[in-house]
Parts: sequence; C-alpha cells; structure tokens
Amino acid sequence: MSTRVVCVGFALVLASASVAAAAVQQPGGATIPASMGCASGKPSGLAATFACVCRDPGVCNIGAVCSAPGSCDNGLRSTCETTLTHAFNDNTCIPSQLSGLDPYSQASLTPDTFRPSCPLTFTVVTRGTAIFRNVFGWYNVTGQSPAMSDLHPMLDCNAATGASAVLDLVRHPDYRGGEIGFFIATPESRSARGTCAGGNCCATLARLSAGEGHLYFSQRTFNADSAGAAASIIHLLTYQSVITPRKFYFAWEDIYGGSNNDFTDFVTGVEGIECAGGGEACDTGRPGVCSYGVTKCQGAALACVPVEGGGAEQCDGLDNDCDGMTDDGATCPGATEVCQDGRCVPHCELDQEFVCALGLSCNVTTGLCGEAACAGVSCPSGQVCRGGSCVAPCQGVVCPHGQVCRADRCMDPCAGVSCGAGLVCAQGLCVPGCGQCGGVLCGAGVTCDAASGRCEDRSCTGGCAAGLFCKAGSCVDGCAGAVCPRGQACSAGLCGGPGGGVGGDGGLGGGDGGGGGGDGMLDEDPGAANPACGACAQGGVGGRGPGGARSAAVLALAMMMAVVVLAVRRRRR
Repeated sequence: MSTRVVCVGFALVLASASVAAAAVQQPGGATIPASMGCASGKPSGLAATFACVCRDPGVCNIGAVCSAPGSCDNGLRSTCETTLTHAFNDNTCIPSQLSGLDPYSQASLTPDTFRPSCPLTFTVVTRGTAIFRNVFGWYNVTGQSPAMSDLHPMLDCNAATGASAVLDLVRHPDYRGGEIGFFIATPESRSARGTCAGGNCCATLARLSAGEGHLYFSQRTFNADSAGAAASIIHLLTYQSVITPRKFYFAWEDIYGGSNNDFTDFVTGVEGIECAGGGEACDTGRPGVCSYGVTKCQGAALACVPVEGGGAEQCDGLDNDCDGMTDDGATCPGATEVCQDGRCVPHCELDQEFVCALGLSCNVTTGLCGEAACAGVSCPSGQVCRGGSCVAPCQGVVCPHGQVCRADRCMDPCAGVSCGAGLVCAQGLCVPGCGQCGGVLCGAGVTCDAASGRCEDRSCTGGCAAGLFCKAGSCVDGCAGAVCPRGQACSAGLCGGPGGGVGGDGGLGGGDGGGGGGDGMLDEDPGAANPACGACAQGGVGGRGPGGARSAAVLALAMMMAVVVLAVRRRRR
C-alpha cells in the first residue's frame, strides 16, 4: 500500500468506518467487493454473508420477494450486520435494498499493520464457495517480506465455519514486541491458476515451503502477485461490526491475480478488541482550557477527552469557563490590583509604590504595564501582543523536555496529579499504564516498566541528574533546543523568569497592551529576560524565580534601575 497506517488495538482507523466513503477499486478499476449474485435461488456475495451474521444463530435478515406494492417483507429476523429487502418488481433472487453494514461503502484497506495489546478471538465466518481451504495466521512486521519461519498459523485448513482461535500476543513466545500483520496461505497451483496443487486443496506451510500455493498479506506489497504498492491486486478488505462492540471482519480474495472479487473466499471475525495507545495530547475542539485533551480508550476506539471540564473564571491567563474569553470577569483581591497575563498585579497608575520595568510603559486606562509597541493594541481572546502584533500563544515556543506549552507558558501537565492503582498520568489525565490491556503503548527507544506502568528509556546506567533526561544511552540537557516564552530562560530543564518562575508568563491578550509577557514588576529577575543569561533564571530578585536565590550584584543593579525609572515616571507626571 502506498500509505501505511498502524493500528493499535485495531481501533484507530476502523472506528470511522461507519462513515460512508468512496467505493474501493482494484488497480484495474473494478469496484470491490463485487455486487451480489444468485446461487441456488438465494443471494450470494459479501452483503448476503453479513446478512446472516446475526445474534441469533441460523437466521438471516433477507426479506422475501414482494407479492404486491406495499407488501414487501422487512427482512427482520434478528439483529444482524446487514439487512437485505426487496422492492416491488425487482430481481426475485437479489434484493435491491440494503441497510446496516454496507460492504460497498464501508470497506477499508487500512490499517495494514496492527499492534494488539489485548487477547483477541478470531472466528471463521465463512469460506464461501471457494475450493481452497486456506490457512490464516499472523507475522511480525519487520519492513521486509515475512520469512516462512515467522508465519504463525491460527486457523488451519480444517477450521470450519464457527471455529475460533485466541491470540494473546503479550504471552506469545514468538512475538517481538512491535507491530504484526496477518496472512492467508492458499493451496493454489502455481502452474494451473485456480486449481489445487496436486489435487490437494488443504493449504499448509510445509507445502508452501515445497513450492505449492501462494501467500497473501495484510501488507499487500509482499503478496505473491504484488506489482508494487499501488498496482498490487487487493486481496483483503476490512470492516467494523455495526452490532457488536469491539468486533471487526477480515474478508479475503484468494485467487492469484484476482478473480470474481466477491471477497467471501475466507471471512474471519475478530472479537474482544480493546483500544490501546492512550495518553497522547489532542485538541478537543472546544475553547479555552477545555481544548486541552488526551487520548483515552472508550470501548474499542480512542477518544479525545478534555483534561479540564471548565469552571469559574480566574485570573490565571486561561479561559477557565471555556467561553472563548480569557480572564473575562476575573477579579483580584486587592483594591489597587488588576489582572494581567494571568496574575494579579498592582495597578500601575493607582499604586503609588509601583513602577513599570524598563522597556514597558503604563497604560493609565487599564493600569497595565506593557510593551510600548503594544500600547493601544487590543488582541482578540486567545492571542497575545508581541512587538505590537497579535499572535497566537505558544507561537515559536519550544518547551523543555517533558513539558508542554499551554496558554503561552511551559508547564508539566502532570504536576500535582495523583492517579490510582494501574493508572499513570499522561498529559494531565489518568490513563491505564503500559503493559496491560488497553494501556499506553511505548514508542521507539523506550520500554515499559511493568511496576510503574510508565514508558522509560533505561539505557543510561545510573540514571540522569535533575534537569537531564536519558536518550539512547546519554543524559541530555532538558533545555536542549528549548525556546521559552517571552521574558523567560531555560535552566535545569525548566523555563523560568518573570511571573513567578516555572510556568512563567501567561501572556493571553484581551485588553489594551495586555500583550504577552510578564507583569512588568521591577522586582522580577532582570536576567531571565535574556535567553543567553542561562543560570540567571534560577533566582529572581525578590525570590520569585525558581530557587529564590539572590545575588548582591543583581540586587544592586535592580535598585539602581528602580531609581532611574522612578525619576522618569515622576517627570512624566
């Protein structure tokens, strides 16, 4: 396939299969699966197969022929994947009306590789009218055509309709810990297409090794009749059940080079699917803090769940009530305080003891200090003013390792979050840990610590010091490549500076000169505004930065600056 999609827990891509899509076609242009036919006076094909997959055994939702207008049988015998009914005067064998699972519009070619984290049960739905008795199994995905030694059968040639097999990869000795694919092995003759080699229609891996039969994979690039990713004949279609949660179907076509395209040669159902791969950051599509989400399993699919549900507006630089307005109506405890950039700060006009820092000016109307270039600039909610322009928060910000940028501040979303047994914090939300069914999947370079349920890089002997993280055997500075929000510098793996240290300025706009940046107070760390200062961000004058350390030289400089600014301000008045 030209585009490779990985499915964890079988759910990521297939969860959207119920939405009607364009019909799938073979490279030659034939629409697949083929339309229903008629066999022994009954409809045949994949739609007819699904009409007989019902909660009650032995029945099919196929309506009888209409004897007169308005007398058409609704076909409902049970709860089935598909229901087929006749319209008056249509083909007496092939119903023209279809509802439920539509094999024509809901066929899927992706994913072609999988990563199940839970035991799965595979059941033979039908072998159709195929003469080949195929073998079905799995293999480890390596990027190369699977070796014969890595083909692991689950359903052999004697597995009849209703036969099942359970696959528990976590406990399987041949599982290598990555993605897997599926295959069928056929007994087809390589010299007489469409016939059984040697007259024996039972496929085995031993016969394949001896040169009898063909192999077809979920990764069709490796098929026996492959002609390149885009030009290869399609041998597998995948469907999601519409009546049973966490159930899917694999429908195979088993003739070399393609045949009638009915995809009923070997159909298997897979049940017991649990979603895996939660814990990734996502956007819920809602405004404010409600936009911050994390993927979490809901049934067989991943859903983007909000980390915050919304609440009363606070002066914190966030849209707490998720109404699209930042700090709207947020109040401060002091009579001469105003809310700026998510913090309550002195009103620069009313508070006689307060002066704006160098480079910032006082807006007498709002009482806020801001960049001179941002004076009179009113940014829409959710934007910040920088250099006189309104920009999106977090624009250009690259947070240190392990942190994310939210509302123009770098933060650890899991700080202060406590999860229960078997759960770990991911992006601020508690989700099942790795190493368990439905848990977080560990990516490349990290392994699952079964005790904690966390994915870790254990390649650094002795671990790493604070502010460093382990990557491929080396301890790396958490600040490497970091670009902190305006007015902050990265040190010891954290962005800090104006605004009280880690997390820094919120900078969300919504008021004149509200801009991005600190609260303009002179007693903040003057060195932290210089990204080249490095360790200056460790302690702010007045003890507000991380660590609260004071330097006599810095304090003296700050006092001298204060005198100059105060004199300038008094002349202005």
